[in-house]
Amino acid sequence: MTHLRIRVLLCSSSMDGGGSERQLLYLLQGLDRDRFEPILYLLYETGVLLSEVPADVKRYSFWSETKFPRWNWPGRIHRMQVQHLENVLRNEQIDVAYDRLFHLTLVTGPATEHQHVPRVSTIVSPPQFDLARSEKRWLTWKKRCLRKAYATADALLTVGAGTAENASQYYKLPRDQFQVLQSPIDIERIDRESQKAWTGISLRPNRKQIVSVGRLSDEKGHRYLIQAFAKYSQLATLDRVPAADLHLVGDGVLRKELHSLAANLGVAESVFFHGQVSSPFALLKRCDLLCLPSLYEGMPNALLEAMACRIPVLATNTAQGAGELFRAHPLGTLVAKANSDELADAIRDRFERPNHWLARIEAARDYVENHHSLRAWIENISQVLTRIAKKP
Repeated sequence: MTHLRIRVLLCSSSMDGGGSERQLLYLLQGLDRDRFEPILYLLYETGVLLSEVPADVKRYSFWSETKFPRWNWPGRIHRMQVQHLENVLRNEQIDVAYDRLFHLTLVTGPATEHQHVPRVSTIVSPPQFDLARSEKRWLTWKKRCLRKAYATADALLTVGAGTAENASQYYKLPRDQFQVLQSPIDIERIDRESQKAWTGISLRPNRKQIVSVGRLSDEKGHRYLIQAFAKYSQLATLDRVPAADLHLVGDGVLRKELHSLAANLGVAESVFFHGQVSSPFALLKRCDLLCLPSLYEGMPNALLEAMACRIPVLATNTAQGAGELFRAHPLGTLVAKANSDELADAIRDRFERPNHWLARIEAARDYVENHHSLRAWIENISQVLTRIAKKP
């Protein structure tokens, strides 16, 4: 290195409000400026978290600096992205690159290899499901490229042991190549913002409040939650259970379809779509139950944030994520995936046996404090970045 501070290029598709983008923001804000000079690289300069990026962070964006080619053929835009990133790595004299999500690893892998820049990659979801679900075209090519990119990473991180096992098997990489770093939670921020007034969609009095946080896409399982909520609401009309509202925080390609599903099931007036909310903690604090009906997960931030807010959690028994956590530590309730009947029964149980559910919230809060400290996570990442940047 010819400069005193380590120049770190933090790479993301955008700064939307997902868990990976939030954790990238934690690094942009929390890396010690005496040791590091963080620089942000995006494909799209968009997202609700952009306003929270510190002013001292230089930004690059592929689509802000590149015109769509007049003639496009398979692989051309990918090659343009790799070349653009190579220019940034070279011109900024980057010491180490850090990427999350496979979309960026497809670009950072070859770019850092060509420029001989060390790289840290993070896998946040089990690729057996995540890659196959989202990449219908050129899947074999992308899997081969990702395997090479992960195999040549100077450090390969995952958010949980289950995700590491899945990635190891899927990409046929040695399990000991993966280092598990638990996802961080900014508990101080959560505590501070959860005490503020909720200024979004008004919460109706005398009703139980159920919330689900996550992008509106197939793998999140929202259709099963809405079906379960409709079954629960039928009991509420007979005064057999307390009336409730369902709040969906997040946005995505299924929003219109889920709107229609709620209308067809007769619960449209009780299902509220909040869209992206950069700070949902005031809402979480006022809710009675968090539901995570995912078909698969890495380690959802919403789960840990709800535990920090002392909200009972109902989740599906995924191989990783909430299922992995609650099988080892009974801090929440698990039901079968893609099963609206079990979801409905568990929602009913939450309000018929409240003491059983509330008895676990303090232990859940303690678990998050002890295992998902933001300061400890930033220091662990800092040590990895320092070690990798100084390799010959």
